[in-house]
Amino acid sequence: MSDEITVPLGLLRRYLAFRGWRRPDPVVTDGVTFAGDSYADAFFRERSAGQRNADLYVLSEDGLEDIELIVPQALGSSEAARRLEGAIETLSQLEGRDRFQIVADVRGIGFDVVKSRIPDELVYEDTIHLDHAVNYTAGVKKLLAASATTEMIPDAYFLRVKKEASHYAEQCRFGHTFKGSFGFTIESPVAPNLGPVFPGMEQAPPFERRVIQRLANGIRVVQEAVRAEDLSIIVSGFQSGFSANMCEDFAELIEQTSPAGMAFGFAFSPEWPTALISEVKVGPLHVEMSRLAAKRMREQPTSTLLEISGRVTRLQNEADPTDLLDDTHEREIIVHWKSEEYGEMNIKMFLAPDEYLVAVDAHMKGKSIMVKGKLEKRGRRWVLIEPTGFSGASTGHPIVITSSPAMSDDKSKTGPQDAQRVNVHEAYEVEYWTKKFGCTSEQLNAAVKKVGVMAEDVEAELKRL
Repeated sequence: MSDEITVPLGLLRRYLAFRGWRRPDPVVTDGVTFAGDSYADAFFRERSAGQRNADLYVLSEDGLEDIELIVPQALGSSEAARRLEGAIETLSQLEGRDRFQIVADVRGIGFDVVKSRIPDELVYEDTIHLDHAVNYTAGVKKLLAASATTEMIPDAYFLRVKKEASHYAEQCRFGHTFKGSFGFTIESPVAPNLGPVFPGMEQAPPFERRVIQRLANGIRVVQEAVRAEDLSIIVSGFQSGFSANMCEDFAELIEQTSPAGMAFGFAFSPEWPTALISEVKVGPLHVEMSRLAAKRMREQPTSTLLEISGRVTRLQNEADPTDLLDDTHEREIIVHWKSEEYGEMNIKMFLAPDEYLVAVDAHMKGKSIMVKGKLEKRGRRWVLIEPTGFSGASTGHPIVITSSPAMSDDKSKTGPQDAQRVNVHEAYEVEYWTKKFGCTSEQLNAAVKKVGVMAEDVEAELKRL
């Protein structure tokens, strides 16, 4: 058998099981295990001391005699090669297809396949320029990693490719090219389906299948958006389609490989049944639509609440830092965040006056601060929005963020969030502190403006009145 149609034995066994072949129950004779009472069993018995280096598979059909197939347990010898050639030839005759088609289907049992075609004008005598192949390989690897990350984090965009997603992309393989416009084949390994298959019952597909389904669906959605001239179709479909990152990588793949356009098709392992997806052709309009969608999606905040912690590297305040009643100026800080998942990032955020003083104190003492919120990309800068909490590691006391317009008074709260600091920006806290100190809200505001937010300083100032 020629090398070009040699198949991995593991995939051949998966293919046989999928097609209904079975391993017969073993029979023990004189302490030696044999496959069963059959021609192949007799063959194994003739082996010295019952030694066997092949497995027996049987196909049973109603009204017909069982068909037996001998599959070598390992390759490496001429005998094993002959047995494998015989197995492929038997399957070819039974299924009425040539050996190359059988081999393709055997290989296909273990992979989902992405097929990409480029226009004929880029092809010369069934070859393409090496730069196109290099750009395609690098670009599709990025796109697969982005699809895997989006499957793990189904958000409008992600900050960094997940390690597991990069590992998945590394496992994908560059398959045979094909003719009919020059074509690339990418094989994505898919786990075997070991569970029972019942008609009408849908099985949860493995992660690798979901990654390719997301890619296929995303390309289809881009095509639909171009046809309808509606950008929102892509933007609203990130839960099952393209994220902003995927849109960008998809556009770059086409621009770097074949700016005039490409065609994408998909073939899925039959072990995990799924609906067929027709070939999709894309071009410059799809590239433009993808980039516009990516820009629109990146204007949305991430839906994941993140905890940011790190040292303050920048402070900016146009107002008097000690004027805690001045709400007319923004108090901005930048925190250097070191994350195992996202790497090192500089995060901009806007704070209330009392929080800004805590940030100043942390900066002077070289301490870290901590705050929770959602990240939004604004230009080249990451901004934390909708913050839910703030604490300076120098004190360890949490302070509820009040600078975000999305926040509002919680009427159920009757006590302070921080018993050591006076917050004059929440009505329930003003009510608490005026009762505690026996003063009016005007007197409380004046005291805070004069001596700061520390409760003991405010109390001492009020006692002097």
